[in-house]
Amino acid sequence: MNESFLDLAKMQWLTPENARFYRTKNGFAAMEATIPPVRDDLLESDDRTPVKQDLGRVYFHRCFPFETPSEYISVLDKDGREYGMIRSLDEFSGEAKEIILAELERKYLCPTITKINSLKEKLGYSYWKVETDRGDCEFSMRDTYRNIARVGGGRLVITDVDGNRYHIEDVAKLDRKSYKRIELYL
Repeated sequence: MNESFLDLAKMQWLTPENARFYRTKNGFAAMEATIPPVRDDLLESDDRTPVKQDLGRVYFHRCFPFETPSEYISVLDKDGREYGMIRSLDEFSGEAKEIILAELERKYLCPTITKINSLKEKLGYSYWKVETDRGDCEFSMRDTYRNIARVGGGRLVITDVDGNRYHIEDVAKLDRKSYKRIELYL
């Protein structure tokens, strides 16, 4: 077998012409696609002729969640193996686009912090009381400095002890008291 690295790294693009997204009877996102056969670890076949396959439940992953949230969406199986990539959500419309967006919204739920009412530190943890676009919220963080990430401009992503993410669109646009409370960690 004389495959080059570039042959191994060929991207399978998923488009409305070769992929159809639907909901299973239990409401999960699923895909039917005309793509080369999904390789089974036990079967080695060189036949890469696209065939129509119902691949069942699928998962979506944004490759660049902050820079281009509507582009380069990886479509994966339950074990994290990639079926292919959606170049842009704008290529899809109707029910397919609604399914993809709903799944991404659920996976990447990230309330926007609009005000920090209280921020206290005790024994290596910080305790936050904030207002978000989804209502008031309280959470705690361990190692606060490491769990606040700058993701461009004044934008921050904050991860709490349970792995929940929150974001601040522009830290400079926070009210004066909120900014003073978070300034120490910037």
